[in-house]
Amino acid sequence: MEVHAHTQTPRKKWTHYFWEFLMLFLAVFCGFLAEYQLEHKIERDREKVFAASLYEDLKKDTIVLSSAIAFWGSVVKSIDTIRIEIEKSATSRNTLLLYRHAAKMRYYSNFEYHDRTIEQLKNGGNFRLIRKTAVSDSLIDYDAIIKSRLRDIESQINVIYQTLNFLQDKLINTKYFGKSMGIDSSKLDSIFKQSTSTFVIVDGKESELFEYYNHLQFYKVMNQGRLSRNKELLIKAANLMALLKKEYHLK
Repeated sequence: MEVHAHTQTPRKKWTHYFWEFLMLFLAVFCGFLAEYQLEHKIERDREKVFAASLYEDLKKDTIVLSSAIAFWGSVVKSIDTIRIEIEKSATSRNTLLLYRHAAKMRYYSNFEYHDRTIEQLKNGGNFRLIRKTAVSDSLIDYDAIIKSRLRDIESQINVIYQTLNFLQDKLINTKYFGKSMGIDSSKLDSIFKQSTSTFVIVDGKESELFEYYNHLQFYKVMNQGRLSRNKELLIKAANLMALLKKEYHLK
């Protein structure tokens, strides 16, 4: 019987296993790094998209705020004009002028906040993407002023506005509002002289007139507060736009 010798493969050194482990570790680690860098790039890209969207929202806000400041500033001036005319005797009032400015008390609107992007950031848990602390802090502050101080003032003014117009309806024939608004101011004096019987405050309503006069003052003070908030927000919005442009290199 023949006996065959068993062939033996030489045993691998421990260094061979070490290098195999090291190569495997490096392959996994490099894959992890590549995935991390990809995810980090995606988040940076999303951050810039959000920044650009915020910039556009703020640009719309500045347009609305500028318009609101001009409008409510003119309302405050109109209130002063109405109160001056009411203070005069009934026979010396420029009632056409009074009607024209009283008609402006009909117009009302709250600030239209373009908060699409900031709501996406908050509700989608994406606020963490805004890594620039100065930007996120300014944005939170801007949003808080609108949703707390400005909205609180607006809700109070809305109540005064409704009461004011209720009183106004008892004193003035509002069907002439449109006519009074459409008259060229250069022709005001001559038309007023011909129309004193048309544009009148209802007689026998002195107590309502006094109440209306006082509500106008309250309406003025509250709208001055609104104007202050709007001007503050306009500055903050402009500063935030400049910050976004600088930090994210927006065009």
